[in-house]
Amino acid sequence: MLNLTRMEFRRLFRDKSVYITLASFLGFILIALITMKLVTDQNLLSFATENGFEFTAEDQADAASFLSSTIADFVSNLLFSGGLMVCFSAIFCAVSTCDDFSSGFGKNIFSYYPDRSYYIVSKIVTHCAINAMFILALTAASIILFKICGFPNHLGDPLKMVLMLLIGWVALIPLAAQSMLLCMLIRNAAVASILSILCGLGVVAGVLETIAGLFGIHVAQFFPPYLVMMSPYISGSASTGSLLSFAVGQNGLGTNLLLSVFASLLWTLTYIWLSQKVLSKKDIC
Repeated sequence: MLNLTRMEFRRLFRDKSVYITLASFLGFILIALITMKLVTDQNLLSFATENGFEFTAEDQADAASFLSSTIADFVSNLLFSGGLMVCFSAIFCAVSTCDDFSSGFGKNIFSYYPDRSYYIVSKIVTHCAINAMFILALTAASIILFKICGFPNHLGDPLKMVLMLLIGWVALIPLAAQSMLLCMLIRNAAVASILSILCGLGVVAGVLETIAGLFGIHVAQFFPPYLVMMSPYISGSASTGSLLSFAVGQNGLGTNLLLSVFASLLWTLTYIWLSQKVLSKKDIC
């Protein structure tokens, strides 16, 4: 399995689309921060107004809210609660996996590695590594650009920020495994991407939570999207709880952090097992 994982690493990390996507995300962050600089700097704001730009009271309120937040707030909202990493992980995993079947690459792989679980686990490990690369790169770029633009925003609690990034990354693992399962069932990148995004953004979990809520039961915390959406609260500027309170106690999050992490990892194992069963019974190509 290690040889297969190394091969997947070489294939995906040499894929130009990975770096084009990363560059696009970095460009998006740059444009967003330049726009905020334009609104928050009085000299630039006056210059823009004199040259025909119009800014509403809502724009000014957003600028004030932005300046009162931390860099950790910006990063967490961008990556996790904003859905950027969920959408990227779902689409990239679906496209790369379905391409293995449409191109015939999967057929060659399974002739050398009959155990389907090797392929599934190696794909998930590789996608987790790519997710980590994106999270670290976008976080580092955000911190650097904040300093270059001269914003007065503080970084926030470094330990909570690291925990937020780690929990957000862990929350993406079952979503990648879920996307793999959908690819095994559908073999269509577009459909698998859409379904993965909907599930990753909590549509299914939200419906089940609504139904269960009628009976006084809360189930959202047992689904991976909850952990994705919960991670920004760990490092948020409004967060005053200790790391221990987040880990084992209720701190406005609905449940303890360790339980949500355990549930997400359990979902990962379930998706891997189901993917193996589907792949062993369905035609490879």
